[in-house]
Amino acid sequence: MRLAPPTVSAINSGSKLSPPLVIAIAALQISAVFASSQEAAFASSQEAAFASSESATSSSLESAVPASSPGTSSASETSAWKQSTEEALAAYARGDLKTAERLLNETLQEAEKFGAKDERLYKSLENLALIYCKIGHYQKAEPLLKRALSIREENAGSDTTSIAQPLQNLGLVYMNEQKFDRAREVLERLLALREKTLGKDDIEVAFTLNNLAEVYEQLNDFKKAEAMFSRSLSIREKKLGFEHEEVANSLNNLAGLYIDKEQYAKAEPLLKRSLAIQEKVAKNKETDPGLAAILTNLADLYDDIGQMDKAEPLLKRALSINEKAYGNEHPAVAKTLSNLACLYIDKQDFRAAAPLVERALSIAENCEDQEYPGLIEGLMEIAEMYAHYNKFAQALPVRQRILALEEELLGKDNPELAMYVDDYAETLKRVGDREKSQAMKERAKTLRNKR
Repeated sequence: MRLAPPTVSAINSGSKLSPPLVIAIAALQISAVFASSQEAAFASSQEAAFASSESATSSSLESAVPASSPGTSSASETSAWKQSTEEALAAYARGDLKTAERLLNETLQEAEKFGAKDERLYKSLENLALIYCKIGHYQKAEPLLKRALSIREENAGSDTTSIAQPLQNLGLVYMNEQKFDRAREVLERLLALREKTLGKDDIEVAFTLNNLAEVYEQLNDFKKAEAMFSRSLSIREKKLGFEHEEVANSLNNLAGLYIDKEQYAKAEPLLKRSLAIQEKVAKNKETDPGLAAILTNLADLYDDIGQMDKAEPLLKRALSINEKAYGNEHPAVAKTLSNLACLYIDKQDFRAAAPLVERALSIAENCEDQEYPGLIEGLMEIAEMYAHYNKFAQALPVRQRILALEEELLGKDNPELAMYVDDYAETLKRVGDREKSQAMKERAKTLRNKR
């Protein structure tokens, strides 16, 4: 559907589109000043250009040496640290993320020499984490950001503005990992801190409210989510004016909530207004992931109300944007491919769907981060849609790929794998492979007995 992927239980065989990739929820990013975090639909939803929507607290890859550092180091060590960070920033700027990752790992090793409380260690941890976020490796980013937060708390205390940025970064990573209870805890703490230190109507409070509302929506507390989205929108309109990208973001998110509640008459005008704003403020409409997120939401709405001819061009444009923003092999592209494939399947245009499904499967197979938000859910939606129209032969390779991905994530002996084995077994049965189907059913039974 839109900003964040649904839980597995939320997916059905109906026509609802799967959500576009979650950094729609929140995108961490890097620009040229230190480690920067960015909100929901308007960074690179899987990050392709990383333009920050935060103001004063934003950061980005930074090579400048902190004014004071608790640790001690020689001038040569400091110079090596600074040079490696500058080289990493240059690699990032030219799109060479593998080199940037390697250099930032080297920088982190240098920073370890400065002492456990040194700010350069904090910056190195956060810079490397943000590179991992850029390429969708949230599980690698999480421990780095937790350690960075710990350093800041030890140096500055647990109730000061200096921990706001690391709290925010960690909260956004939890969101992208779909660890919503942990995200709620971190973001509630951040909201209380920002309200206390900045005031209840500060723009940073609006930012936190927006992300926290996303968390409550994922936890099915729609009343709290709506109140927070509405309050965030009100603050942004007051502080930023009515035609700002953060206003567009709030409108998009609130509309997404109304889509979840099937209140389409409320959602459509919000999305149209959001789209109009983003069209106007986007620096490059060909590569703006925020624009792609809004287009996907609006397509989702039209698909839900049966206006699929309106949905199709919106999804095609969203796909083009994500391909240009992230490259053809990025999991964000796989998610959009899944959305468009589901639309074609629902129109029973199976020929048009087939190459999209094939591409989505190929990206999923080669993706280094199998936990990328929405990746598996998108494939599940495709499989369910094929099953809905009795196209079990087409569903079979999709079910097989889903099972392989879950085996990698959960382990082959995890009881939670049973539901995926059952789905695969049922599809095998439907295509006439009863022997293999029975073997899969026995495996599912064995897995359940381990609970």
